[in-house]
Amino acid sequence: MKRVFLLLLAGAALALSGCANQELATNDEATVNSDFQAVIKTLGTSDAKAAFKAYDAKYGTSLSSDFAGQLAEEGKPSARFASSGGSGSSYPEQTQMPFSVDGAVYLSGGGDSVVSKVIDWVSPKNFPGGYFHGGALDLDKFDSTNLDAPSIETAVSKGAGWQSARDWRKEVNACVLVPNFPVDAAKLNAAQKDIAHYCDLPSDQEEYGFFKNYVNIFNVVTKEDNYTWYCTKVAWRVWKDYGIDIDSNDSRVDFTKSGLYSLVKAYYTAMHPFSESKRNAAMSAYITDAKQKIVFAEEIMCSPYLTKAYELIQKQ
Repeated sequence: MKRVFLLLLAGAALALSGCANQELATNDEATVNSDFQAVIKTLGTSDAKAAFKAYDAKYGTSLSSDFAGQLAEEGKPSARFASSGGSGSSYPEQTQMPFSVDGAVYLSGGGDSVVSKVIDWVSPKNFPGGYFHGGALDLDKFDSTNLDAPSIETAVSKGAGWQSARDWRKEVNACVLVPNFPVDAAKLNAAQKDIAHYCDLPSDQEEYGFFKNYVNIFNVVTKEDNYTWYCTKVAWRVWKDYGIDIDSNDSRVDFTKSGLYSLVKAYYTAMHPFSESKRNAAMSAYITDAKQKIVFAEEIMCSPYLTKAYELIQKQ
C-alpha cells in the first residue's frame, strides 16, 4: 500500500512539474510585445544598437549579431548622393544606365536613403548587389533632355510616388530588367496610368511601408492594398495590372537570410523560450504568409518574365 501511495505521489509530482514547464514555455505576451516594439521602432536609426543589445540580454536572442553589418554602418557617412537622402557619395553616377524600354523594372541596393531604411534592414540579401529598392519606368514621361523629370513609378516617403532617371543614375548598385515577351503597349499604358493615380496622391491619402503602422511586422500589407505602399510593390502592381505577376517567390530567395526572419526569430524566441517546436512552427507560419504578401526586390529579379539588360555593382 505504501508503495502504491509513493507511486501516486511521484505521478502527481511529475504532473505538477509538467504544468510548471507548460507555464514556463511562454513569456508574458504583453511584456514581450512592448519590448519588441521598442526594438522595431529603432530600425535604421542610431538607437538600434542599444535597443538590440538590451533585447538580446533580456531574452537570449541574437539581434546584435544578426544585424552586425547594418549596425556597423550606422553613423557613417551615407553611400548615396545628397539628393537621394544621403550626405554625399564616393560612387560615380551610372551614366550608362539605359532608359529605353517601357515598363522596365529598376532595382537597386548598397545605398542608404531615409525612405529605404527599414526595407533595407528587413529584405533578403542572397545575391550580389543587395537589392531592396525598385521602380518601373513610364517611358512616355522620360525626357532625355531633362533627367530630373519624374518618370519612374516607385515609392517615396508619402507612399507611392515618382523618381527621376537622375535619381536612379545615382544609385550605388543597380540593375535594369526588361520584359522578355511581346508587350501590348496599350495595356501597359493603361496599367501605368492606374498606378500613376496613386503616385500622384497627396500624403494624407496614403502611407509608406511593408507593414501597416509602418513598423508593425505582424500586420503585413497585402499587395492589393491601395493605401500602404513600398517601392517594389509599386513595380509589381504596374505589371500585375497589365496581367503579369512578376513576384516569382523563387526558392533561391532564402528568407532565412533576411532581416525580417531575424526579427521574427527574436520575437518568437522571447515568446517561447523553452519550446523550440512552438518557435519553429510560429516562424514558419509567419514566413509562409509574408512570402505570399510581400514582393521583395530579389523575387522580382528572379522573375521568369524579366531579363537583365544592365547591371553595375559598385559596393559588395
